[in-house]
Amino acid sequence: MWRASLPDLAAARYDVLVIGGGIYGAMAAREAALRGLRTALVERDDFGGGTSHNSLKTIHGGIRYVQHLDFARLRASARERTFWLRAAPDLVRPLEFAIPLVGHGLRGPGAFAAVAALYGLGSAGTKGRGWPGARVVGRRRAAALLGDLAPGGLTGAGLWCDGQVSDTNRLLLATLRAATASGADIANYVEAETLIGARGRVVGARLRDRIDGGQAEIRARVTLCCAGPATGALAGALLGDAARARFPRFARAMNLVLDRPAGARALGVISRAQADAVLDRGGRMYFLVPWQGRMMIGTHEAPHRDDAPGDAPGDDRADSAAFLAAIDAVCPELALGPGDVLHVHRGLIPADADDARSAVQRQTRGTLIDHRHADGTAGLISCVGVKYTTARLVAERMLGLAQSQLGADRAGPVGIPAREGAWRSFATPLPVTPCDPVDPADPGALAARIRAAMREEMAMSLDDVLWRRCLLGETGALRGAGGDALWRRAERIAAPLGLPNRILPPVETAGARRV
Repeated sequence: MWRASLPDLAAARYDVLVIGGGIYGAMAAREAALRGLRTALVERDDFGGGTSHNSLKTIHGGIRYVQHLDFARLRASARERTFWLRAAPDLVRPLEFAIPLVGHGLRGPGAFAAVAALYGLGSAGTKGRGWPGARVVGRRRAAALLGDLAPGGLTGAGLWCDGQVSDTNRLLLATLRAATASGADIANYVEAETLIGARGRVVGARLRDRIDGGQAEIRARVTLCCAGPATGALAGALLGDAARARFPRFARAMNLVLDRPAGARALGVISRAQADAVLDRGGRMYFLVPWQGRMMIGTHEAPHRDDAPGDAPGDDRADSAAFLAAIDAVCPELALGPGDVLHVHRGLIPADADDARSAVQRQTRGTLIDHRHADGTAGLISCVGVKYTTARLVAERMLGLAQSQLGADRAGPVGIPAREGAWRSFATPLPVTPCDPVDPADPGALAARIRAAMREEMAMSLDDVLWRRCLLGETGALRGAGGDALWRRAERIAAPLGLPNRILPPVETAGARRV
């Protein structure tokens, strides 16, 4: 992959401009390029540096939607799980999940058996041969699976399979590689400061290169805004408060990577309060997930102030302490403390929040807005996703809306037919994007990884390399005194290559506002 320059972006005339380089933006760029549309993508920071990087690494098959009898979303999730497993078998593999069943009521074996049966019917034809169905096991087997985490009154366990991503950073890079292989131009550390409007439509954006400070305008017939928490502000700055109000609020979400061994399956632990209600985080289920020889626990949520600076999720110390306390209340057997935490995944997710009670209810439906119909302004489609799993499906829907606008303006080709484009999107595998584990004590291996990340993966800083081009940061190698030594070793390698430690945030000047 190579980074498109501002002059190149300004000189071209694009069918589609994608703003945002998380998994939703990357999938939108792939989708557009696969359909034969001239496509550009710009990302303000590093690719996947926000919530896409900070996840529990799970590709959900939709079993949760049985309780709401929402079979449309169930089938969509199950089908998208199949897409990821087939498109990137090097990075996405099956993982068994188990939850305790207690008593003989709504949390007992009979109720879960009904869920399993409905899930089997609802997901029929989406899973492929050999995929195990959801099922119930008896108390003895459940006790063996859950070990010390088995609650009192255990009567069985509910089992099902979903997908697990071994490295979400590389899966995102694979998606971006697919987009560029089909002709898309992409650039990280290029900020879309404002949208450009003309004659009742959005015609592009004003860009600023955060590395050299250059500025330019990019023109596109349709702009897809997938900038996470910044999406509403970007649309609202041009279209006004009514457009801004269409976007959701956000909450902080957190997963912990722990220096604890984990078994071969993910285990669910259920708190005492009712799930799916606007209650404190005790009302949800936590999963203890094996990942890279360590344990991950998620997901904890907390309110996020709308007036917080930028779109950063804030200091994790208080949230981490609250999360550990909540886990201790549910699973005191784990006896977790701050010293067990290797890394904290933090991101912002669409949610309804009660700030006064520190209560959060995660939104289960994303936001997809065609501003041609919502605000009378063509050329802009905005998206805020709610989970990694359905990024491709949402991109497919965005491109359906975009192609309808491209056909309506008749200013040039509109790409291949939408139905063929959707089939091509689902059937086309992602390129293999390998990355061998890096031994932090081996200077030669570390140097090779830094050079490869710079040359082939658009790493623009040492921070990009250690956090998002390999797993050293996420797996705790940068923690403590050993982490300080590793960082200094990497600095000595990076400095002669002209690689800075990190790309500093843009400096705001009087009258200028960062979007």
